[in-house]
Parts: sequence; structure tokens; C-alpha cells
Amino acid sequence: MANKLKVKFVAGINKRNKKNKNNVSNSFRSKNIRFLETEEGKKLYKQRTKIERLFSKLKGEYNPENVRLKEFRNHKRFIDWILITFLFEQLFRKLEGKKFSFTYE
Repeated sequence: MANKLKVKFVAGINKRNKKNKNNVSNSFRSKNIRFLETEEGKKLYKQRTKIERLFSKLKGEYNPENVRLKEFRNHKRFIDWILITFLFEQLFRKLEGKKFSFTYE
């Protein structure tokens, strides 16, 4: 699914357990290790905490985890609407002169 959507999986690597990066049996972990060594991977990993806080805010305000939809297309549409709503809220906050915040309102 991630390949189809062109989503890059980025996870931290426990350097104490990684003795040989070429000797990784899981293909996704192997790709992750190689990606994190690129400039793009390093930049994206530095943004990880901001991304995690944003996901936490979206989960807290819009509760996307308790939705009972059966098809992937419906889930994607639901998440798209959440993101559009979130972006409109941020636009209105900016127009009103309020700063962006990760806190719930």
C-alpha cells in the first residue's frame, strides 16, 4: 500500500542493535536504513516530532480512529476532509491574527 501511495516509511534505528546495516532480513527495514542515510531522509527524520504532534492534534480533535468505513477509498476521503477542515481552521486562525498551536481548543 505504501508503494502504491508513494509514502516513505521513516522509523528510528536502534544503533546499538544494528551491527551490520547490510545484514537486515526485512526489506522495509533495509530500505528505511538506506533512506535515512540520504539528505532527504535526514531532513524528514528531523521533522518527525512536528509530524507526530500534528497527528496527535488531528487524532484528538477529529477522532479518525473510531470511524467504521469498509473501503480504503472511503477512509482516504474521510482523512482528506479532515485535512481540508484542519487547513481551513488554520487559515481562519491566521486571518484572525492567532498563532498556530498544537493545543486543543
